[in-house]
Amino acid sequence: MNTQKIALYIVFVFVITLLYSCQKKDEQTPQIPPPKEQSADKEKELKDKEEFLKLKEQELKTWEERLKRQDSLGIKKDKKITKDSLKTVKDTSKVKTKKDKLAEKEKELNKKFGNPKTAVHDYLEYIQRGISDTKNFDANMKKASEMWQSRNVESFKKSYKGVTKFVIESEPELVNQKGNVASVKVKIKQTTTKNGKDDEKETTVTYNLNADDNGNWKIKSNIVK
Repeated sequence: MNTQKIALYIVFVFVITLLYSCQKKDEQTPQIPPPKEQSADKEKELKDKEEFLKLKEQELKTWEERLKRQDSLGIKKDKKITKDSLKTVKDTSKVKTKKDKLAEKEKELNKKFGNPKTAVHDYLEYIQRGISDTKNFDANMKKASEMWQSRNVESFKKSYKGVTKFVIESEPELVNQKGNVASVKVKIKQTTTKNGKDDEKETTVTYNLNADDNGNWKIKSNIVK
């Protein structure tokens, strides 16, 4: 009888010990936190670009106001150097320093964000907006003309005046690129209304682009097929 009691006691102690060990192990198991969501690099880049554009606009406004003040005061080249003129020289030096820094920042961001495909896409976006929003037609045609090395805004107005619909059929595709020279191909479809009839035309256009020293891509010419 005593032997049975001892055996039962040993079994009881073993079970209690086993349960306690399992519970302790569960408590010590580290809780793995869910992975944190990371913001996309592209979102950060776009934010940087927007901040840069705001800075550039502010600096240009400051320079324009400074020039207007100088014109109103009638500053001449042969004016004697006085305390006021020395202050003007210092201010000019500061502006020049800011301008140099801004140019460096522009160069850095252009190389980071700018590429021939983006340049062509932005150009076509201006055309598309101009046609869909007739109130801002002139403003968008002007922006589109600025995407070219040398293209008169009036030629854009004339070319797209009768176009009622403009669709980018495919994303711009990089055909080739060597240094600051590149070619980009894209398929577009535009509808022209004449005498109450719609004339729909689909074309494939290859744009030839060049980049300047600051990394600004501009369209030099195009080939329509």
